[in-house]
Order: sequence, then structure tokens, then C-alpha cells
Amino acid sequence: MKSHFEGYVSDIFKSRQEAKKRGNEVLSYIYKILLNSLYGRFGIQPESTMTTICEENKYNYLIKNKDFIIANKLSDKYYILSYLNKRDDATDWAPPRLSVVQLAAAITSCLRIHMYKSISSEDGYYTDTDFVVLKNPLPEKEISSKLGKSKLEYNVKKGTFLAPKSDLLELPNDDIIKHKGLTKKLV
Repeated sequence: MKSHFEGYVSDIFKSRQEAKKRGNEVLSYIYKILLNSLYGRFGIQPESTMTTICEENKYNYLIKNKDFIIANKLSDKYYILSYLNKRDDATDWAPPRLSVVQLAAAITSCLRIHMYKSISSEDGYYTDTDFVVLKNPLPEKEISSKLGKSKLEYNVKKGTFLAPKSDLLELPNDDIIKHKGLTKKLV
């Protein structure tokens, strides 16, 4: 099916490839974020859990709200509380007005269908949204720098996978540590 975003995605992908060839890692990263943000924008949740520290007046107001979740008293003066934010409140995060979760789900589903053979193979060690770690290499015809094809990112000597988005890849000349939410220094 023809996509309304084909031109945008193709142009940004081409620009990213050119930036990579010139060795401009910063610009390449910016193009990557632009591509990923298109997908992420459609999947963004139209509501958000807010956690705030406040004084008694705001606390009394928020606990009466139907979106109230939980609260604890921190001191004689301050409270910490969480609530679901669906409103357009000038002092809080404004929820997105355009969210097309079904489009984001379709993109992820198509990706999983495309990756299914590798994900379900006996030599598959780990998978995440857009990559898979395999014992054996993919066939040459499946590897390309073209959009929609697989690329060989690393030859891994050893991999340790603690949880989703928490892994250590031991490479021949370097190691890569990834852990969502924490800086590398803390992992």
C-alpha cells in the first residue's frame, strides 16, 4: 500500500546516508531521531501520569479530582502525589491532540512480520523493536544499507541480556552497554 509518508521517509533516510558517508555523526543522529519521531508521534499516549510535590492547597484540589492516583505526606508542609493528566492545564504537560495509535501498532506489526523468521529461529538469542541477535549470520541477500533491509551492526563475541533494553554486547575490539533509563556511568 502506498504511504503518505513515503517521500518524507525516503528523503530523510537519504540525507542520513549522505551524512554517514561524510562522517557527520551529529547530523546522522538528527536524521535518525526525525525518522523515529514520526513513528513515535503516532504512538504517543494522549494522557500522562503526573507526579508533583505541592503544598496543601494544591493537594486538596488534586485529591478531589477523578484522575487522582496516590498521595503521600512528605512533611508538615509538602505532599507528593500522582494523577492522570488528560487536561490542557497551562501549568502542566499538555496531552497531544493528534495520536494515531493504530498506525504505530501497524508499523510495529509489519516490522515483526518482516523479522519473524529471524525472531523465531533456533539461533535467535535476543530481539527488540528493530533488531535481533543471532548465532549465525543472515543470508547475504537480506543484508543491505537500503531502507527496509537488514544491516549487520556488530559481530558479537558474547552477549548478556538482563531484561528488555538492558544488555552488554562484548565485541572483538570494544564493549557496548545499553540500559534504558540509566547513564552508562551508573550501569
